[in-house]
This record gives sequence, C-alpha cells and structure tokens, in this order.
Amino acid sequence: MLALALCATLAPQAHAAPRKPARPALPAAADFEFLSGARAGACSAPLAAGLAAVGAPTLRQCAWSQHVEMLYWQELPEAPSACLPLPAVAWHRLGAGAGAVLPPWGEAWTGQSMLVQADGVHQAGSVWRRPDGRWSAVLWRWRPSDRLPTRNWQAGHWGKVAQAVRAVDAGNPAQPRPPLMTAWLDATNGKPRMLGADSWRWSSGAACLDLRTAKPGQALVPLPFSRDDARLEQRSAMQVQLARRYPAAQWLRPFTLIEPAISGDRTGAKFIAVWKEGAALHGQLWIPLRDDGGIVRARISSDVAAGAGEAVRQRAALIERELTALAHAWEARHE
Repeated sequence: MLALALCATLAPQAHAAPRKPARPALPAAADFEFLSGARAGACSAPLAAGLAAVGAPTLRQCAWSQHVEMLYWQELPEAPSACLPLPAVAWHRLGAGAGAVLPPWGEAWTGQSMLVQADGVHQAGSVWRRPDGRWSAVLWRWRPSDRLPTRNWQAGHWGKVAQAVRAVDAGNPAQPRPPLMTAWLDATNGKPRMLGADSWRWSSGAACLDLRTAKPGQALVPLPFSRDDARLEQRSAMQVQLARRYPAAQWLRPFTLIEPAISGDRTGAKFIAVWKEGAALHGQLWIPLRDDGGIVRARISSDVAAGAGEAVRQRAALIERELTALAHAWEARHE
C-alpha cells in the first residue's frame, strides 16, 4: 500500500512538461506588448536596408496590422572604428537607418533618444548603456492608420513609446552651442561625429579628424575682417611667424586667404594653413571678427602613417576641404 501511494504521488511529477527557462526581462523601452497594447507578431515586410549597418536585431516585432514595428538590439556589436566609440557609431547608424540627421553623440552620455517624423512615418529610438557596461538600442516605427478612431487609439500608445524611449537621456547635461560649433554642425552634417570635453571628432571617409578651438584672441600678425583689406604682405608675414613657431613643420598649404562660398560675395576674410609635424597633420582656420573682436581659431588634427607620401597629400587635401567647408558654413550662419 505504501509503495502504491508513493507511486501515485510521483506520477504527476514524472509526466509534467519540462519548465522553459525564464525569459530575460526586457528594458522598459523594448517592452513591446506593454507599450503597444497588442500581442507581438511577426513582421511581414523585410528589414529596412538602412538598418542593416546597426546589426541583426535581437527582437523584431510588429502589431497594429503591421502599422507599428519595434527593433531591439540587446547588445550592440563592436564597431570596427578606432576613431569613434561604439555608442557614437551606433547612434549615427541608427539615425541614418531612420533617415534622420542626428546631433553628435556626447562623450559623457550614458544614453540618448531621438523622435523623428518623415514621409508619414513616426520613429522613436534610443541608444543606452546597460548596468553591465554594454550598449543596447531600440527603434520603434509607426505608420498611422487612415481611420481616425484607430489612429487616435494608436497615438495614445505611441505617447507611451515616446516617453519610455526618452527616459534614457533624462540626465544628460545640456550642450552649449557657441557660434563656431553651429557652423561645424552644419559642415559635418550626416557624418559620424562626437562632442568631447575639449574637442569635436568626426569621420570623413576613412579619416579620423579632431577639431579643437581657442577663445577669440589676436593672431601673430594683425588680420583684417574685410577681404578688401587683406594683403599679400600680411599673409607672407603670418607665414614667417608660423614657420618660426613650428620649425619642424612641413608646410603643405602655406597661410592662405580662402575664397568665399559664392564667388564675388563680399564676405569676411578667412585664412587657412595646413602642415605636417611628426606623425600628425594639422590644419588651422582663422576667422577675424568684426570691430576688432579678435580671431576665432579652429584646428583640425589627424594622424597619418609614417612615410605615406601620397596618403599625406590626400589627407592634407581632405583637411583643407573640411576647413573650407567650416569657413563657408560660418559665412552662411554668421555673416
């Protein structure tokens, strides 16, 4: 009798189905069913081609008759970039995949979000650092229904999505936008970039460029604000002073007056010089301010391989183009 009772007790346990492992908890911004108010389903459309650069998503879920889609990357893949850190590259790629030009990644950020709308599609995304130090990302895409009652219901849930996505950047400090930065943002639009504590960095092609600024001050030789007052003797004297300051430099573009963006425009004078010193290339822009307001200076630096003659010439030409673009962006913004 005891044996029969023991067998009866163990029988249900022997036939019970094995328990599935617990599913890891999703972050609030990727909790699809809670935020959408609908059961997650498969997505019928292929993944947007522009998002392939971010990597294969851990989750891709759709609902609302394919009107809402969520992509979640639990752990962003390492980016093969020695120029910018992983979150800055992922942030740029997420924006490019969403068809949006995003502000530069902030070096001190632990997360950032975006809310964009284009071609009738609303998108909300974010990149953030997890407690274990790894980085995750999410992107929601909503194409509103044509039916007003349905669209209003969707909009209510989309508000929850936007709130959850934006929570990751709540503690980010505000980034000041001095005049030169606004010009730099315009000149580097669409490129991977990052704002650091003392420099602005971006990728242009295969080159890594680093820009540092100085407070408006005086040049080694007085420089005029007006192009009409710029003289060859001034430029020659400035080049002599630069050569004395950097005696080991190889001058690839001596101190030169830049042409305006539109030929013949009466813009302020702007000057550049490009040189190589050691294993680094440097290019500097001088922008004299009106009414003796001093000189705005911006210096771009980029490392080059030793002995790479043609690569040095190409990089010098790139730096000159980037400085010229910055000068023309300054004209458009501030003159």
